[in-house]
Amino acid sequence: MMFDRMRVYDAGRFHDTELPDWYREAQSLSQTERIDWHCALERVLDCEYTLLTEDCTASTGLEIRFWPSEMNGILVLIEDPLGLVEQVVILNPADWLPFLSRYLAPLIATSTQSAVLQMQGKIANTLIAWARHGEGSHVDRETGLSRIDLDNDRDRRRAEQVRQAMAKGGKGPGA
Repeated sequence: MMFDRMRVYDAGRFHDTELPDWYREAQSLSQTERIDWHCALERVLDCEYTLLTEDCTASTGLEIRFWPSEMNGILVLIEDPLGLVEQVVILNPADWLPFLSRYLAPLIATSTQSAVLQMQGKIANTLIAWARHGEGSHVDRETGLSRIDLDNDRDRRRAEQVRQAMAKGGKGPGA
């Protein structure tokens, strides 16, 4: 997702502004030289990013990166596995801690709790499947669900579809 406006955090408030020249330069650099968007921002802002969260490909959470540029303020990118969610520039370094504590910390906590709950769900499904069917390769590694149960559910759905098709066929004009 590409944005046509930049969100700015200043003195506890947000406002939108036109994309700065350095942002457009990073877009151009990323497209013409076919380099990663994060690397293009590093080159244009003349600083490396810091990752505040775990890599989002390892969980279902968010990735939050920031670039502390001396000339252009602090750029914060919030991304999920599908792409860019939000981008914010903090022009005054004194606004960084309030922004971090009011907005980013709760966002990180919620994302982390969501990932933990999802993992606990997989663990619970695995324990249930193991308790019902014992140890073996019949537990789906991705969901923790019993493959035996999944197969039985699929067979029940197919049998129900056959019964419905037969019932429709029996209600025709020849009945």
